[in-house]
Amino acid sequence: MSGAPARAPRLCARTEADRCPGVVLLHEALDGRLARVRLPGGRASGTQLSALAVAARLGSGIAEITSRANIQLRGLPEGASEALASILGDAGLLPSLEHERARNVLASPLAGRHPGAAGEPGIAVELDRLVTALDQGLCSDPELAALPGRFSFLVEDGSGLLRGLDHDVALLVVADGSAATLTLDGRETDRRVPLTEAAGLALASARAFLAERGRAQAWRIRELPGGAEAVASRLAARLADEPGPRRRSEPSPVPGRVRQRDGRFAITALPPLARLNPEALERLAALAPGVRLSPWRTLTLPDVAEADAAAVERELGELGLVLDPDSGWRGLSACAGLGACARARADVRAAAAARAARRGPGAPAEHWTACERRCGERSGVPFAVSFRADAVEVRTGTARGLVTGTDEALAVLAAETREEGKA
Repeated sequence: MSGAPARAPRLCARTEADRCPGVVLLHEALDGRLARVRLPGGRASGTQLSALAVAARLGSGIAEITSRANIQLRGLPEGASEALASILGDAGLLPSLEHERARNVLASPLAGRHPGAAGEPGIAVELDRLVTALDQGLCSDPELAALPGRFSFLVEDGSGLLRGLDHDVALLVVADGSAATLTLDGRETDRRVPLTEAAGLALASARAFLAERGRAQAWRIRELPGGAEAVASRLAARLADEPGPRRRSEPSPVPGRVRQRDGRFAITALPPLARLNPEALERLAALAPGVRLSPWRTLTLPDVAEADAAAVERELGELGLVLDPDSGWRGLSACAGLGACARARADVRAAAAARAARRGPGAPAEHWTACERRCGERSGVPFAVSFRADAVEVRTGTARGLVTGTDEALAVLAAETREEGKA
């Protein structure tokens, strides 16, 4: 290790505790209360999908896939928490009410199954066990209930699919699949442990964060006065040299069919603007033993036999889900927008739908937000539109500009991607 200067932490100036929504603590939106249901590893069984359908019907019937591969339920009435907790708890979606907002564990929807994953094909089972062990260990430790709702874990299977995503504590599986390396806020450490010990190391890192945080209101490792260096020191670990810029990944996984390393298929579908209704959730529950959600707001059905793949794709298409890898919906997202959020200044969902008709194959990822808060926008997204009080900000790559309204923003984006003729 060299003596490279440490990255300056983003010091936290907050005076209130994190109020990230969950099932007990709901967020009050313009269209009613909003609940966020954590799905560690993005995994939901058929039984759990059915429970989510029942829960969605308590409100407006809208279920949204979030940028952390969780599910949001919209339009819930006041006092819905008790009924929600009962429905979701019976389906195993709330193993600990005290920890429900802390269960932020990201993993690839093709965990260990991806052609580029580390180790042998059998590692898929080990990685699923790792995510389960991490979640169970988290829920069994009363101390970790204090983790902020923004704090996140990540399990990367060696395929690189998640390497560019924002996280606090990551486990990166090494090439031969025998072990995982610990990463803190995007910086690798010298701590490498067998996969069977990896969950314990990740949880120890979370405890180190809480110890370093003390009574401060930091939500993330980067907000600590000592940043990742402070957490690494408590673990007797050393950080690697200062990293370069985060890798900017294209929208992934690709909609459609991918052959797994074991010969079966994983089929990925994209709900336009990440929304599913109760009927779609129920049909998904009947179609497969379970699904895997991703931070790109896709859902994947893994382990599909070749003989069943075409029928599964037809069923997904009938649900209105996108399976075309060249679709303009791929990589396109938007916040809730007008009618759902009191801060919203525009119908960004309608604007995003107009963009979907113009975007061509390989278009950069793009996110539309109806105010300056930029809700749902992933770090490093290449194209972004945000409605300010006085103008509309359009970001294309590293360039930023102000325009007067939606039509001008659409024109700028079309010109940047040379897609004017695809409307």
